[in-house]
Amino acid sequence: MFRSLESGRSVQIFSLTNDDLVMIVNAGAQRDVNNILHRIRKLYEGDPVTIENAETADKFTTWYDLSLDAAMAVHSFQQMRQEAQQAPAKGAAAGPPIMTPPMLDEVQKKLAFANVAPFIRDQVALRINAATKEASIEFYEFFLSVADIQRIVAPNINLLGDRWLFQDLSRTMDLRMLETVGRSPLARGTPSVSLNLNLETVLTPTFGEFIGRIEKGQKVIVEVQVLDLLTNINMYLDIRNVLNSMGHAILIDGLSTTTLQMLDVASMKPDYAKIIWAPELLDMMDPESNRNAGHMVQEIGVEKVVLSRCDSPAALAWGLKSGIAVFQGHFLDSFNKSRKKPATAPAPAPATAANFRGIRG
Repeated sequence: MFRSLESGRSVQIFSLTNDDLVMIVNAGAQRDVNNILHRIRKLYEGDPVTIENAETADKFTTWYDLSLDAAMAVHSFQQMRQEAQQAPAKGAAAGPPIMTPPMLDEVQKKLAFANVAPFIRDQVALRINAATKEASIEFYEFFLSVADIQRIVAPNINLLGDRWLFQDLSRTMDLRMLETVGRSPLARGTPSVSLNLNLETVLTPTFGEFIGRIEKGQKVIVEVQVLDLLTNINMYLDIRNVLNSMGHAILIDGLSTTTLQMLDVASMKPDYAKIIWAPELLDMMDPESNRNAGHMVQEIGVEKVVLSRCDSPAALAWGLKSGIAVFQGHFLDSFNKSRKKPATAPAPAPATAANFRGIRG
């Protein structure tokens, strides 16, 4: 989140061996840094470290005015260095080493020539009629299995160890997935195709070629992660408008109980908003606005909300009670497993109530 401030040299970021961040911030960027810190506190508001309390020292951030406190800052850094030097040597790391930039370069080269078709996964999202309990297909989400990519092209590297390097790798994964799904029968005959992509990927020629290959009348839904949206809001708005003008859609993915309180989803005007099911939704309450999760669903628009990771009847029951009609998760996947996917298959017919009631988690 801070990387966006580095480009203008208004912020310099240094990552320490204990995973702390040290930043040198120009006066003009102090407000931007504070805004990001506020977002991070909201994301991890359940962690006592992030709590701001006027009566106690802030455990999360320490600010130094280098025109006044330079000596104090240097003293603090010297103490940290001494502690690091005196710390016992770390034993052999459990598991593979974290990916580095040179490793990323090698992985991307291998991925560019690997056959990823066997690693494309799909999951159905069903629209359920609360009155009749009949289910019809809303869309199929296609994604590339990270575990399989790890096993094939990087068995001795921890791909997820560095969040930002993995994001760079995920852009290459996006392109390979678009190339593969666009040329295969996987997505044919489906009413809508959903793809979890980085925002930048939508601007590439590969995405344009994918749009050119889809069947007439077929809708493409681009799923955007919350963190990607927060760091690229202007890009999100531009891409949303372009997709809508082409008859396609955008979905905000990864909405949790915390991000629902942090982000005004309705103002982002997505076509879909995917909320992750968690038992905490049952008694969630935003203390600042006195809204529960049901009210937040209403504000977004029940017709737009997808309840994901449904793993139990309780998830389905809460969603239907809240007015949600579209669901996704293992509890519904037996419907997906029973379908056939021939190359020229028409869109599957709506499931009957009997089909739906036969689903098991």
